[in-house]
Parts: sequence; structure tokens; C-alpha cells
Amino acid sequence: MTAKEFQTFWRSSYPDAVPIGHHFKHSYSHRWFRIHSLPDSRRYPSDQEDWEILLTRQNTILTDFFADGSVIAIVTGDFHYEGYTELHPINNVESIESFVFTRLEAIDLHLYDEENYEKGTTYIPMFTEQIWCPHRFDELLRDIAEGNLAAFFVSISNNCIVAPYDGGMDIIMKDSLTRDLCKEQYREWLSFREDGL
Repeated sequence: MTAKEFQTFWRSSYPDAVPIGHHFKHSYSHRWFRIHSLPDSRRYPSDQEDWEILLTRQNTILTDFFADGSVIAIVTGDFHYEGYTELHPINNVESIESFVFTRLEAIDLHLYDEENYEKGTTYIPMFTEQIWCPHRFDELLRDIAEGNLAAFFVSISNNCIVAPYDGGMDIIMKDSLTRDLCKEQYREWLSFREDGL
């Protein structure tokens, strides 16, 4: 997939959000739900058993929504601030060293959301196409869970986003009906909070 093809897909499927994971729950709340990676909504694994639970839950979600052998895109990016550049998260993250990323057009985040981003803040998203296979991306999921990396998975054919973070996964389904069915399926992994966070 070329950069132009990805951008065409993004603008037609997710026109209300920039490709940054933590924005999705606000822009697509009617299609969004969240699962927690650990029992009792604990945020960080404390031992090997916790890691096994986290990776099992996250791989289950990804395999159910993407299917083994399907083509997915992994999306991440670099934040740039006027006066200096923070290369995040591409540099020094071993779990993605072997990936070849395609860079997309820079986004002026201040124009997108002036309340939360200062002038001179830009973001350069990038993606890599990969084949989904359970547990193939465990090191990547570990890096995200430890806060070393911000990235999300997207299926173009299924119109679905799975955005892991340090604590769980934000999921955007193709419509609210599909979201509701999936929430019921994974109800034991949902937050007890009324807002779903």
C-alpha cells in the first residue's frame, strides 16, 4: 500500500481523527470500547503470570478481529516540536527495528486541537503493512504496555482499529451495533466504570 492509498483510506474511514491512538475514543465514541489487559483493571504487569494474561487477552482480541494470516497496518509516528525533535517511537525500539515504515504527510496538531497542542507541534504518522499471526508481535505489545512505544493496529478490510496502551486496548469497530456485540462478548474484560475507561 502506498502513502496515498493509506491516506485515502484514512480520510474516508476516519475523517474525524488524526492517526494517534488516544484520540479515537473521543472522535468515535459511538464505535469505541475498551478492554483492560489485567484482572481488577490493574495497569501494569508485576510478574510473568501477569504478562501471560496480558498477552493472551491482547492476542485474543487481535486474532478475533483481524484473523490469522490477514493483512494489517501497524501505525505509529514521530512528534516534532518547534525548536527540537523528539524521535518517538522509532529510534531505539527493538520490537520494530525490522519493520519498513512508509511516512505520511505531516499534521499540524495545533490546527487540529489548539487547546491541547501548542503552536509548532507537528506529527508525522507512518505505517507498515504486516501479516497478522498470533503472538508474532508480542515484543511490540510489551513495548506498548511498558510505555516505550505508541502504536496501533488497523484492518482496512474489516474497518477496525485496535489501539493498545499501557493498561488495555481501545477498539473502534465499524459501527455501533458491531461494537455492542463485541462488548457483550468481552464483558469480563471491560471496565466497571460507567464511562468504560
